[in-house]
Amino acid sequence: MRAQDDLDHTHPAAVPQADHGIVIPISMSRTRIKLLAFLLLAVLSYISDSPEWLTAVLLLTGAAIPVALFVLGGAEFVRALFLLPVPATTIRKDDLMSTTPS
Repeated sequence: MRAQDDLDHTHPAAVPQADHGIVIPISMSRTRIKLLAFLLLAVLSYISDSPEWLTAVLLLTGAAIPVALFVLGGAEFVRALFLLPVPATTIRKDDLMSTTPS
């Protein structure tokens, strides 16, 4: 239970709570399956002479999945979706020289 001094905010907490915003759990494997399903359905729709609007909707939905992931988590999420390797960090010559023992 909080003391009366804490309730009237005369003694703020020693460590303020970190605000992490809204956390949305995303399963990349499920997202990959959904992306592949939309693209497969778009191909099947095109092959089977379905209406053009249906093929367009399926293609646009498939294209919206990586865009939504980019908005939600940035390039890291898109790389994870397509199983792309994370680019290596660049090491400068100055950094190597400063870490060598004298």
